[in-house]
Amino acid sequence: MLIDIRGSLPRTMTLEVLDTIQVILFPRGDAKSQALLESLIASKHGGFDPDVLRSELSTIRDPSEPECLRYEYFGQRLADLREEINHPVVRGMQKWFERKSTPRYVMMATLAGVCFAIALGLLALGLSGFQAWIAWQQWKHPVH
Repeated sequence: MLIDIRGSLPRTMTLEVLDTIQVILFPRGDAKSQALLESLIASKHGGFDPDVLRSELSTIRDPSEPECLRYEYFGQRLADLREEINHPVVRGMQKWFERKSTPRYVMMATLAGVCFAIALGLLALGLSGFQAWIAWQQWKHPVH
């Protein structure tokens, strides 16, 4: 029994989405990925249809269609995901602490500037306290 999926989306895109979900992202044999898919379906904001667990790509695909898809819609995105998994780009705080990197030097210069500003602030506070003490002494012991 073939399911008719005619509508506003191209057939190849629909097959590609189903194949990506069922074969690449959440393969049937992997218990962890299936548990993740079930939790996404069960969550209120997951947006996954429960039929994803029940439907099979073979019921939708025509016998005349090739078994292997070309992935013309999501191919580049899936390749980017694979590249990110194999060679992750350092982000966030890890990037700041890399040796000999521009962000590290920027962070060090910023920290040095903050420390310098704090030191100047404490010096100014001490000086203003000393000036206030001199003014108080002058008020308490006026010179005639």
